[in-house]
Amino acid sequence: MAVRRLNYTGRKRLRQRELQFAIELPPTGAPRFTANLNFDSCRLPANADVIVEAYRQTTWMRFRFGNVDDIRPLDDPTLTEFDSAEGILFRVRVTSPIDSKGLLLAEADRIRPRIGAEEEDANRIPLLPVKPDSDLGEEIWRLDFTDRPILLINAAVGDWRALAKEPVFISLVYPAVLREILGRILYVEEYCETDDLDNWRSQWLLFATRVLGAGEPPTEDNKDRFDDWIDDSVEAFCRRFIMMNRFRTWWSEETKS
Repeated sequence: MAVRRLNYTGRKRLRQRELQFAIELPPTGAPRFTANLNFDSCRLPANADVIVEAYRQTTWMRFRFGNVDDIRPLDDPTLTEFDSAEGILFRVRVTSPIDSKGLLLAEADRIRPRIGAEEEDANRIPLLPVKPDSDLGEEIWRLDFTDRPILLINAAVGDWRALAKEPVFISLVYPAVLREILGRILYVEEYCETDDLDNWRSQWLLFATRVLGAGEPPTEDNKDRFDDWIDDSVEAFCRRFIMMNRFRTWWSEETKS
């Protein structure tokens, strides 16, 4: 299908909490997604077209979802272009009918889906997608900042999903991951804001501030406090998710074997 040029003038921002995506992981074949979309709060024209885009870094797929008055998938929602479900984000666009020059009426971006039967738990950082990568050489893991932070695990390890849940991996890698992400945001991105909930930088700063209780991040005028604030955030993370206990339990089992 040809992609229309979109006019962005006067577009509305859709509420992410009203747009729910889930990715199903069948025993064989590519993952599929389902979408529960609600536009009631935006007062959009009933005949406006609904488009869903799935993307990760440079991989992208586009799906027609009928119109505002009849939301339903018109294209097969199988994510054939993706090698795994990890790290996939969704974008929803509502545009005027095709005979109205493709006016973009409303949009929401960076929507994170639920994957399989996953639940948020202490074995993962909720903001951090994990995916395998075949180009890490001898590195076990690496952070990718191409779009938003993604934890890459070397596909050569085999069952990378199981490795990501191992106590030793969690206790040694995740605190380092958090430290690198917060350092990237403050020092490289020079970003200190927490009010843009659609921005991954704000989301991570809020995670440290509200979930971990590290306090408000320092501003640009207080760069000398960056390191201390990052240390406090990582310490709070380790304490909240009992990282030392995880490591000791694993180490005790290893030394007994």
